[in-house]
Amino acid sequence: MLILTTFKKIFIIILFTLIYFSSQSNLFASPPKVGDSITALSLNAPYSDAGKEALGLSKEATTFKLNDLKSELVILEVIGVYCPQCFKQAPEFNKLYGRLNKGKMESRVAMFALAAGGSEPEIEQLIKSSQYLFPVVSDMKYEAHKALGEPKTPFTIVCRPDGAILYVHLGIIADIDKFYGEIKSFLPKQ
Repeated sequence: MLILTTFKKIFIIILFTLIYFSSQSNLFASPPKVGDSITALSLNAPYSDAGKEALGLSKEATTFKLNDLKSELVILEVIGVYCPQCFKQAPEFNKLYGRLNKGKMESRVAMFALAAGGSEPEIEQLIKSSQYLFPVVSDMKYEAHKALGEPKTPFTIVCRPDGAILYVHLGIIADIDKFYGEIKSFLPKQ
């Protein structure tokens, strides 16, 4: 009887441990939707000082959460370093990044790419080749990608720094002007 009780206790401890760790590794079983929150998402800081500076992070930062960003909105673009659709979208997103960083929009929107499976040399090459003019963060072990429900790429998320998701899109965003208008609509009027 004592052995059976001990076995039950061990089984319950193992079961709760497995449930806890599986819930920590995957925030979503499928990609997030409008209304979901990605508050707990922890990301690697960009390798470059320029990327850290663009996001308002200290040069010493190695990781960050969305609420560390000093902006009103966050655009997170999940990419694959060898994704042809991501490469096709990149020039329009580079233009969008430029528009978001001038005039009345400057500093209101933080924008970065999350390179699912991307290593430091691969990301350096993307930046050196001017493929991406906005910060790119590495997710070499797919940890953040898994936490986001392993979306196909490109996958765009617009959220508040508190993690509240306002917009999601799978695939290429064909009308960047319309998307820019949607981004502006999420911001309080100034």
